[in-house]
Amino acid sequence: MADSDDEYHRRGGREKFVRERNDYTDRSRLRDYDGDRRGYQRSDYSNGSSMKRPVTNRRDDFTSGGTKRSRIDSASDSYDPVIKPETDNAPPSPVMMTFKRFLSTQDDAITDEEAISKYSEYKMEFKRQELQKFFSTHKDEEWFRLKYHPDDSARRKNEQKENIRKRLEIFESMCNDGTIDKLRIDFDCAPEIIRAMDTLVVRLEGGTDDDVAALSQEAIEDESVTELKNKNYSTKMKLSATNDESKPKDNGGEETGNDDGAISDSDGEKREEREISKPEGTDGEGRQRKKTQLHKTSSIFLRNVSPNITLEEIETACKRFPGFLRVGLADPVPDRKWYRRGWVTFRRDVNIKEICWNLNNVRIGDCDLGAIVNRDLTRRVRVVNGITGHKTVAQNDLRQAAKLTAMYDKKAGLYQSETTEGAKQTFEMDMIVKSRNPVLENLTDFLIEEANAEEEELLGISSGTTNDEDQKVPFTRDEALVAKLDKIIVYLRIVHSIDFYNHGEYPNEDVMPNRCGMMHVRGDAPSSSQFSAGENGETLIPQKFISDFISGFNSRLEANLMSDVVLTETDLQNLGQKDADKEVEAFIQANCVELAKDKWLCPLSGKKFKGPEFIRKHLMSKHQEKLDQVRLEVIFLNNYLADPKRPQNPEVKPAVTPSPNPPPPRDERREREDDRNYGGRTGGSSYNDRNRGYGGSRYGASSYGSGRSYDRGGSRGYWDGSARRDPREPVTYKDLDAPEDIF
Repeated sequence: MADSDDEYHRRGGREKFVRERNDYTDRSRLRDYDGDRRGYQRSDYSNGSSMKRPVTNRRDDFTSGGTKRSRIDSASDSYDPVIKPETDNAPPSPVMMTFKRFLSTQDDAITDEEAISKYSEYKMEFKRQELQKFFSTHKDEEWFRLKYHPDDSARRKNEQKENIRKRLEIFESMCNDGTIDKLRIDFDCAPEIIRAMDTLVVRLEGGTDDDVAALSQEAIEDESVTELKNKNYSTKMKLSATNDESKPKDNGGEETGNDDGAISDSDGEKREEREISKPEGTDGEGRQRKKTQLHKTSSIFLRNVSPNITLEEIETACKRFPGFLRVGLADPVPDRKWYRRGWVTFRRDVNIKEICWNLNNVRIGDCDLGAIVNRDLTRRVRVVNGITGHKTVAQNDLRQAAKLTAMYDKKAGLYQSETTEGAKQTFEMDMIVKSRNPVLENLTDFLIEEANAEEEELLGISSGTTNDEDQKVPFTRDEALVAKLDKIIVYLRIVHSIDFYNHGEYPNEDVMPNRCGMMHVRGDAPSSSQFSAGENGETLIPQKFISDFISGFNSRLEANLMSDVVLTETDLQNLGQKDADKEVEAFIQANCVELAKDKWLCPLSGKKFKGPEFIRKHLMSKHQEKLDQVRLEVIFLNNYLADPKRPQNPEVKPAVTPSPNPPPPRDERREREDDRNYGGRTGGSSYNDRNRGYGGSRYGASSYGSGRSYDRGGSRGYWDGSARRDPREPVTYKDLDAPEDIF
């Protein structure tokens, strides 16, 4: 009998969940009494997976002293109903049909040519619809408008060109004072490379000559510099030990002097670093120290920036904190629902952890930005294979770097004459030779290869049977060639934000925390221990290794920086390109509605006219902004379609078709299990069968097919080999406290 309301309230909060606890206790008691019967019924009727946890573990979950789980949380491994989230009920993304499935929708009399042609049309139409759907979904988002909208993208390109021109001015000033000519893109020159990058940042931040001069007095804290110092120190110690062994030791003073000399250098460097890092000093020194921090910043990394959040909203939220400088947002990631990542940059002297804590309490558009403190770059100079210093590899790099320079100069409008601006160069050397960039002058002397062809022909060397791939050549380095290459590489890094040896571009570098943070350089020259040594001790490198290295480098460079794919007019038409005039005409026709004879309505304004020609004049005179908006929308869409690297939804793979031999029905599986385990047996003891069924097949077929002493309506006699149907009704696990709409 059910409890009355008064009795229920008298029980109080202590017995609030007694019904629920009794429910669990009853279940555990039933499992102790008849564990094998629950074995097969759990797999047949439960809402969860057939692979369940052991009963003992399940009972421990309810009787343990820990926090009791809610019914919803434990529904996946219990008899409670499973409530699916709303995301599971969302309509799935359309999947393009395979050719086999497409043929099933066509007439049986279709020919192969017609099937291929129609399937190609279907694929193109499917892609056209997906692109149009993606455009309609994201056209109002800021990141999409900055890439393709005529007005917003033009404003962004102008800002980028202005930054490039400012960087070019700084590069020219660094060339005039001799900084660039002294620079070598080798790991041994890591401190000088870091100084040059810091000089660029100080100039970009509006620093003066005094700020640049103060950089030379500042200690460099970088792993690459530390590694280089340790390397030089170990080399010096080895040379010192070698000299000590070769010289007779007259007294201990000379030996101590050599060691003290090496140590005194490091002590001087440490003393200089301590003097620079001292906080105390006069006000003038303090101001000078603050000026030298222009190239260093503190920043916060935003992990989750919704595509609906604008840059202005983030700036408004961050301007409340002291020392705010700028905000930079990366391109959205398709795998993360087009969420973006962001970086908020502050001055170096702010309490960045406190700002990050406060920023985590700020929500923009119900979106948690996920702010964390961004760490400083620990290794700003990184090395690549030292084979890049070989003459053959350096010649190839010089050719590719010159091509990149001419290409990006043309894209940014630098050093372009009136005759070459409109002309499209078909040969890469034409673009290089006709360029007016000073760094590309006199390249032919380094790009023309020389060989002793006549001498080899007279001596019969060229007719040898030696394979070029098996040939080994000594490692040679042309300093003049490398110096010319280094100047172009520095130009690409400073002006166009291209890390040549990393074959990468940093287009958003000016809004990032480090406006020139990282650069890849040549490593140490390969040693004879890596390859082999010649008669004179020089390093011999296989020609095949050099050829493969050049080929791989060029392919990566082509894919990342030089891919300039231009879609044809036919391709754009297939993708759904629209004509602006036709769309404007269609807009006018859509706003001409005939109500009766000589009576027309303009839905846009709600006015009535005598004819469509009057509506046309009305739209052109009173609603010209609407027509311009239609025209801009068409250009907006065409810009998106014309981009070969356009963002789009990830392609959904079609579902895997089931195997041609499906598993047998449940009754047949039970019959096979019975035949294999208990064929020809009479019904035995229910206790033994019950124990055997609990530890036997996971489907519970062993205990289901055996005779039981408690079978209601079943026979305990001889089993005739046929599958029997259990006369008992299946046990339901309906929760009496659960809402009715779940079942």
